[in-house]
Amino acid sequence: MAQRDDLRSRVINWLKILLPLAALGLLSTVFLLSRTLDPTNSIPVNRADLEARTGSQQISGPSFAGATDEGHLVAFVATEARLDPDQSDRVIADTMAAKIDLIDGGQINITSDVGTVDDLAGLAVLQGDVVLTSSTGYRIETELLTTQMREIAAESGGAITGNGPPGQIDAGKMTMTSDAQSGDVHLLFTNGVKLIYDPSK
Repeated sequence: MAQRDDLRSRVINWLKILLPLAALGLLSTVFLLSRTLDPTNSIPVNRADLEARTGSQQISGPSFAGATDEGHLVAFVATEARLDPDQSDRVIADTMAAKIDLIDGGQINITSDVGTVDDLAGLAVLQGDVVLTSSTGYRIETELLTTQMREIAAESGGAITGNGPPGQIDAGKMTMTSDAQSGDVHLLFTNGVKLIYDPSK
């Protein structure tokens, strides 16, 4: 009986040592066999898309406003703009528009699909479905219009079509200027002007 009790106590003593060691061994295998996570790979990122976004430097809703020497107020706005990758001092703008508030209370509005702004030269080139409207009743359409940003001056890059107080107008070129003395704005049509007079206007 004494031998049996002695054997049992020995077994219990050994188990008190072996069981904690076995538990530690199992716990260590969990850490040793687990996959090491790289924190940089935890979120999938499209590198090309990331570089395109950071490199494009897009600006939403850009605007430029100023006044001419005569006192006309000029404002250019766009839905989005980005640096020209071929010329760092130029900006390419989407859905560009210009608004000119004249000192006599009149107004000229210009809209286009896209525009290129050269701030150093003070020029804005509007392209694609360019439409010029004025409070005096003119509506002129063309594909390209180069405008000054610090004075009232613009020139079409080709043919124009439209209508105004005299009637239907078609011409190879249109120029917009401002009289330095009076501040009056003039539209000049050249290069094969065709006017269909409308007496009802």
